[in-house]
Amino acid sequence: QYRELAAFAQFASDLDDATRKQLERGRRVTELMKQTQYSPMSIAEMGFVLYAVNNGHLDDIEANRVLAFEAGLLQYIKVQKPDLVTSVMEKRELDDDAEKTLADTIAEFKKSWV
Repeated sequence: QYRELAAFAQFASDLDDATRKQLERGRRVTELMKQTQYSPMSIAEMGFVLYAVNNGHLDDIEANRVLAFEAGLLQYIKVQKPDLVTSVMEKRELDDDAEKTLADTIAEFKKSWV
């Protein structure tokens, strides 16, 4: 969908705010899908990253810095919130408590991330 919208946007001279935001989020999702070869992510890590991008936590991060943000965030979660990782891996879902913890953790990380 992102690529179709991006192709269409090339021909449109005036985009509304909603379309512009959708394109920007699509750029970030596309960047996040790039994984280092032989370094697969766990399901929990993928879930954390997709939660962050889908809920707008990456909207203010430059697209070319998204991968660095992702790496830093995942390391921060592993070190600061190991119980969150364990909980999500065991339950195989992001329940309400885990979602709240993740949102708070992302906000904490963003304050310290440069």
